[in-house]
Amino acid sequence: MFPLILLLLGVLLACLGAAVRRHRRRLAERERATAAVQDALLQAMQGLILRFQSVGHRLPEGSAERAAIDAILDQADEALAEARNRMAALR
Repeated sequence: MFPLILLLLGVLLACLGAAVRRHRRRLAERERATAAVQDALLQAMQGLILRFQSVGHRLPEGSAERAAIDAILDQADEALAEARNRMAALR
Protein backbone atom coordinates (compact mmCIF):
# COMPACT_ATOMS: atom_id res chain seq x y z
CA MET A 1 0.00 0.00 0.00
CA PHE A 2 2.80 2.43 0.91
CA PRO A 3 4.56 2.07 -2.49
CA LEU A 4 1.26 2.88 -4.23
CA ILE A 5 0.85 6.03 -2.13
CA LEU A 6 4.42 7.07 -2.97
CA LEU A 7 3.78 6.43 -6.66
CA LEU A 8 0.60 8.52 -6.59
CA LEU A 9 2.39 11.27 -4.71
CA GLY A 10 5.16 11.24 -7.32
CA VAL A 11 2.64 11.47 -10.16
CA LEU A 12 0.86 14.31 -8.39
CA LEU A 13 4.12 16.20 -7.88
CA ALA A 14 5.08 15.68 -11.53
CA CYS A 15 1.70 17.03 -12.67
CA LEU A 16 2.01 19.98 -10.33
CA GLY A 17 5.51 20.72 -11.61
CA ALA A 18 4.29 20.62 -15.21
CA ALA A 19 1.44 22.99 -14.37
CA VAL A 20 3.84 25.42 -12.70
CA ARG A 21 6.15 25.35 -15.74
CA ARG A 22 3.22 26.02 -18.10
CA HIS A 23 2.10 28.91 -15.90
CA ARG A 24 5.60 30.42 -15.86
CA ARG A 25 5.85 30.13 -19.66
CA ARG A 26 2.49 31.89 -20.05
CA LEU A 27 3.55 34.68 -17.70
CA ALA A 28 6.84 35.14 -19.54
CA GLU A 29 5.01 35.34 -22.87
CA ARG A 30 2.58 37.91 -21.47
CA GLU A 31 5.49 39.98 -20.18
CA ARG A 32 7.16 39.88 -23.60
CA ALA A 33 3.90 40.87 -25.32
CA THR A 34 3.32 43.69 -22.84
CA ALA A 35 6.84 45.01 -23.36
CA ALA A 36 6.35 44.93 -27.14
CA VAL A 37 3.08 46.87 -26.88
CA GLN A 38 4.65 49.40 -24.52
CA ASP A 39 7.61 49.90 -26.85
CA ALA A 40 5.29 50.34 -29.84
CA LEU A 41 3.21 52.94 -28.01
CA LEU A 42 6.28 54.89 -26.90
CA GLN A 43 7.70 54.84 -30.43
CA ALA A 44 4.38 55.98 -31.90
CA MET A 45 4.18 58.81 -29.39
CA GLN A 46 7.76 59.85 -30.16
CA GLY A 47 6.93 59.78 -33.87
CA LEU A 48 3.96 62.09 -33.32
CA ILE A 49 6.12 64.47 -31.30
CA LEU A 50 8.68 64.61 -34.11
CA ARG A 51 5.97 65.32 -36.68
CA PHE A 52 4.53 68.14 -34.59
CA GLN A 53 8.03 69.56 -34.11
CA SER A 54 8.46 69.58 -37.87
CA VAL A 55 5.17 71.43 -38.30
CA GLY A 56 6.05 73.86 -35.51
CA HIS A 57 9.40 74.74 -37.09
CA ARG A 58 7.63 75.73 -40.30
CA LEU A 59 5.46 78.26 -38.50
CA PRO A 60 6.70 81.83 -38.02
CA GLU A 61 8.57 82.39 -34.79
CA GLY A 62 6.53 84.37 -32.32
CA SER A 63 3.21 83.39 -33.91
CA ALA A 64 0.34 82.26 -31.71
CA GLU A 65 0.14 79.00 -33.63
CA ARG A 66 3.80 78.19 -33.02
CA ALA A 67 3.46 79.06 -29.34
CA ALA A 68 0.47 76.71 -29.10
CA ILE A 69 2.37 73.89 -30.82
CA ASP A 70 5.38 74.47 -28.54
CA ALA A 71 3.15 74.28 -25.45
CA ILE A 72 1.57 71.07 -26.71
CA LEU A 73 5.02 69.63 -27.42
CA ASP A 74 6.16 70.47 -23.89
CA GLN A 75 3.16 68.60 -22.50
CA ALA A 76 3.79 65.68 -24.86
CA ASP A 77 7.43 65.49 -23.76
CA GLU A 78 6.35 65.42 -20.12
CA ALA A 79 3.76 62.73 -20.82
CA LEU A 80 6.32 60.65 -22.72
CA ALA A 81 8.84 60.93 -19.88
CA GLU A 82 6.18 59.94 -17.34
CA ALA A 83 5.12 56.96 -19.47
CA ARG A 84 8.74 55.81 -19.81
CA ASN A 85 9.29 56.11 -16.05
CA ARG A 86 6.15 54.14 -15.23
CA MET A 87 6.93 51.44 -17.76
CA ALA A 88 10.49 51.15 -16.50
CA ALA A 89 9.16 50.71 -12.97
CA LEU A 90 6.94 47.85 -14.15
CA ARG A 91 9.80 45.96 -15.79
